[in-house]
Formats: sequence, C-alpha cells, structure tokens
Amino acid sequence: MRSQSAKQIRSVAFGASITAFAGVCALAQDTSGISTSTSGAVIKGKAPVAKELLTVRFPKPKSFKLDNGISVYVLEDHRFPAVRMRLTMRAGSLFEPKPGVAEMTAAMLTEGTTNHTSISLAEETSNLGANLNCSSGTDTATVSVSGLSESIDRLVALMAEVVLHPTYPSDRLDRLKYSQTSQVAQRRTNPTGLAAELANKIYYSGTPYERHPAKGPEIDALTREDLVAYHDSHYVPNGATIGVTGDVNIKALKAKLGEALAEWKPAVKGSELPAADFKPRDTTKVWLIDRPGSAQTVLQFGNLGVKMGAPDYLALVVANRILGGGSSGRLFQNIRERKGYTYGAYSTLAAGKWPGTWSAAASVRTPVTEPATAEFFNEFNRLQDEKVTEEELSNAKRSIVGAFAGALESPDGILSRAMELVENGLPADYWDTYPARIQAITAEDVQRVAKQYLGKGRIQVIAIGERSKIEEGLKKFGPIEIVDATQLVGAGGGRRGR
Repeated sequence: MRSQSAKQIRSVAFGASITAFAGVCALAQDTSGISTSTSGAVIKGKAPVAKELLTVRFPKPKSFKLDNGISVYVLEDHRFPAVRMRLTMRAGSLFEPKPGVAEMTAAMLTEGTTNHTSISLAEETSNLGANLNCSSGTDTATVSVSGLSESIDRLVALMAEVVLHPTYPSDRLDRLKYSQTSQVAQRRTNPTGLAAELANKIYYSGTPYERHPAKGPEIDALTREDLVAYHDSHYVPNGATIGVTGDVNIKALKAKLGEALAEWKPAVKGSELPAADFKPRDTTKVWLIDRPGSAQTVLQFGNLGVKMGAPDYLALVVANRILGGGSSGRLFQNIRERKGYTYGAYSTLAAGKWPGTWSAAASVRTPVTEPATAEFFNEFNRLQDEKVTEEELSNAKRSIVGAFAGALESPDGILSRAMELVENGLPADYWDTYPARIQAITAEDVQRVAKQYLGKGRIQVIAIGERSKIEEGLKKFGPIEIVDATQLVGAGGGRRGR
C-alpha cells in the first residue's frame, strides 16, 4: 500500500482510521443534546446496551516531556499508515488585549512563514496529501496537522514552522479582515448565533468570560503589529500540550519533536485562566431580540451549571439526558411528538475548566411561541417536583453508558479524552470509573440537581422572533428586556487551514 501515491491512499487511510477501536470507551460529557436522525424509526425507549454494567479499561497513552516543558501524549495505532498531531497553547480570546486579535493571530498562521508563502504552503500540504489547520477558541489556540506516516518529518516541520515563524504579511491580513468584516450583515440574520452570543453575555456578565465576537470596526483596527505582539507573548510552550495518534514510533517521535521545537523557549510567565466569581441569575427574565417578518421564534432557556468534574456533574449528565438529551428526552417527546410545536427540542449540558451552562432550546412556529414556552417550563418544573421513575432513570443511565462505550471507537477519540483529563485537572482513573459512577446516580440526585440548577424563578429566557407577535405572550414568564441585535453580532471569523 505504501507504494501507492499519497493522494491515492489518503482518503482510504483516514477513512479506515476511524473504524472501531474495540473494547475501549469514554465520553467527556453529555454536551450536544442533539440526536442523530431518527427518520422512519420508532422510539421505544430501549437502551442500546445490556442492563449489566459495562467493564471499561481505558487505554492510557504514553507520554513524555520535551526539554522546553511541553507535555506530549501518544497513542500508537499501527493498523494504518496515518498520523495526526495537535498542538494546543494557552492563546485564546480570554487573554487578548484587543477583541479579535487571538482569532486573527491563529487564522494568519497559514498565510505565510519565513519559508513559505500562503500559496506554496498550500501546495506543499496538498502534495503531501496532508491537512494543516489553525484555530482559536476561548482559552486555547490549536495547530493540527495530519497526513501519511511516511511524511511525518515534513508534518512535524510544518507544524513547527507555522507556530514559530509566521510572518503575518500585510496583504494577506487585509484580505482576511475584508472577508470577516463583510460577513457582519449575514451573521446578523443567524438567530442561533445571536442566541448563543446573547447567552454568553447573560450568563457570564461581569466576568472576564463575557466575550463577544469582534465587531467589524474592531477587526478593521487590528494591525500586523498587534498580531506579532500577541504571538510573541502567548505562543509560548508554557502549558502547551501535543497529542499524537497513529502509525508512529514514540522514541523516534520524541527526537523529531525535540529537534523541530528546540528553539521554542518558555516565557517567564505563561497565560493563566483569570479568576472570576460566577453567579447564576436568580430571577427569571425574558431577553427579546426583534426579527420583523420572522416565521419562527428561536427559544433558549438556561442558567449557569458546573465545571467538569464537579460533585454534581454526573448527576447533571443523567438529569440532562432525561430532560432533553435526545429524541427520547422529555422535551422532544412533549413539545415535538405530542404538541407538534417544533421539529426538535433538546437540552444541553456544557462543562469544562470553568462553569458551563445547562440550557434547552427549540425553534417554534411564531403563533405557538407562548404555549411552547409554557411547555418548556412545565418540563423544568416536573423534573424538580417529581422523582423520575426507576424505568426512566435506568434507561437514561444505560443509554449514557452505551454512548460512553461507543464514543471512543478511534485512537483520536481516546487520546482526546485522555488529554481532557490533563486540561481539566481530573484524576487519571476518571474514565475507568465513569460507568460505575453514572450507575450510582439516584432519582433523588436527579431531583436535587434539577432544583439547584434549574431553580424555579431563575431560568433565563432568550426569544428571537417578531416582537409584535410574541412579546405580549412572553410577559407572563418574566420581565422583558429588548436587545438590539446590532449591538451583539461581530464580524466573527473562524478556522483557517489548508
């Protein structure tokens, strides 16, 4: 197979590399709340696994440290001639001095280096049958590269090159700024994006975690010097990690990474997450964005939750699955199946290094905005007022464990979960004991966390729709604040790569 060209076998190698990695399992958290398509299926409430608790032995990746302090985690998989590497640094938007500079710094990494123009870099990755991507999130920036294992020397070199030697050419910066600022009007028409941005503002108000996408004028104001300064101060090995999966030899890999990153020296002080006093909202309020002529209302409900690994986290995972973690959840069965108000209604639990949110959402027809909102609150209250049945609890836990067993069917997934333990400061046996701890959650636990984190009179409501048709009906759920969408949406930006 290695005698074939890189382009011929790239799709085969990477397609095959996501096949089952039998006997292992782990799941970071019940975050998506979105089920896969069940078109034509009949939901019987049956869990996908046997009632008996699954026994899990979570594979531990090998690890080592480079001389500059970078922690490297490796999960070897020699079945296919492919390799993936992901370098993560503490260089996200939480640390930026100007809005948009973190995202733009990451987006520009592949726009030119001391050895490559953007075009020649694209040509080299294409000739290798490789992918090179750079992105920035809230707290981290990531550079990932993947390709055939026979090209590992070049893959390591390319990863090091874009991280250590970007040139931030002014013409490419102007092009990227124009591309991003031109999307402002389009983003303003995306109600889901508006709801997400408003939710972040509501839940994290008054903390450094209240971030917003950079607006057009803020993007326009960024200079090459801003990007260079941010790169120099935050693209450092302090706290950085590298995850590697695939057909690699760990001893040879250590030597290659050590040589390629030898000049990358630690800073005197790295980036640390800012301290914050997170306070959930204690009085229900309706936040309304007017969209004249809209045929639907986007509804979102929620409040602050917990960090991943917090004492209540697993009880919330189970509670979320029962409430709306899929098409068998209460929200879906009520608001879609019985009432027919929407195509889907789900709840989502998000958690990480700082408290996430427990939220629920649906897009409903404008005329049923008020009754649909009432049904959401009915389900929130029912979870607090009544203990879930043993059958419902058992099905939810078995479903979670079943998803846990199937989630890591690839070495990439296993390594991601292992690195998640490091990033969130969780114990090494966290995933090994996950199924048993899920099974230990009781109906009393579910009711307790529902009361604590949903809290009657505390859920925040975001509604995006035609104000003249929905405002009056929403008044019964709490005082209404009208939000100007133009004060929310920014120019955005996002992942750039080859």
